[in-house]
Amino acid sequence: MEQNFNLHTHTTRCHHAVGKDEQYILAAIEAGMKTIGFSEHMAYPHVEIAAERMYNRDVQEYLHTMYQLKDKYKDQIEVLVGFEIEYYDDQKDYLLKMKECCDYMIIGQHFRYFDGYNYDYFNNDEDVLMYANQIQSALELGLTRYIAHPDFFMLGRRQWTPACDKASQIIVEAAKKYHAVLEINLNGLRYEKLYYQDGLAYPYPHPEFFKHVTKENKVCFGYDAHHPTTLLEHQRIDICLDLLKDYDFNFLEDIHEIL
Repeated sequence: MEQNFNLHTHTTRCHHAVGKDEQYILAAIEAGMKTIGFSEHMAYPHVEIAAERMYNRDVQEYLHTMYQLKDKYKDQIEVLVGFEIEYYDDQKDYLLKMKECCDYMIIGQHFRYFDGYNYDYFNNDEDVLMYANQIQSALELGLTRYIAHPDFFMLGRRQWTPACDKASQIIVEAAKKYHAVLEINLNGLRYEKLYYQDGLAYPYPHPEFFKHVTKENKVCFGYDAHHPTTLLEHQRIDICLDLLKDYDFNFLEDIHEIL
């Protein structure tokens, strides 16, 4: 399985990635990609969370630098400039405004509230349903058609419950309705397998979530790169394909379908 694009790429501005911007682009070129999309973690006004998102003061510099690089490398690779957002009702106007400043957005919901409460630290059944509804709301508002690590909530749990099934159904049905792609996130492998109630498993990609995905859904791989050489680690795709070998996916071939 080959994929010639990646829309989930970070920079040092999020405070938990390494490498120069150009190193990510050069690695993508070496990997044979036709498109590399940068989706830095969105900053939110009046709040800074160290080591989680870019600072507000860095947003304009990020956009300016990325669009310069987009032009510099236009004859070698398509560079897209975006944000990885999280949806909050009280930030709708801000998110819509920022959407006008970039090529695309992806949603990767990490927090219940924009100033904290990490889903990856712990989440209960009520939280996981909130998580699904936040993703659904972002799609309804037209902010994005790319759902990053839709099964991320399993990082903060050790049991799959009926609420997880319901949340998965909400996300999968919203993806169908709004023609959004579901990401098989390759970076979840870094956690190795964790102890769940019914045995060892990766938090994501989590097989129980993907049981809900049908041929009506489009899926793609997301490197979620925080290090340039991650883009060269094609073995991650092989591991995930083996992990999900019992599923018949409809892979997205042209990213421009969702931009």
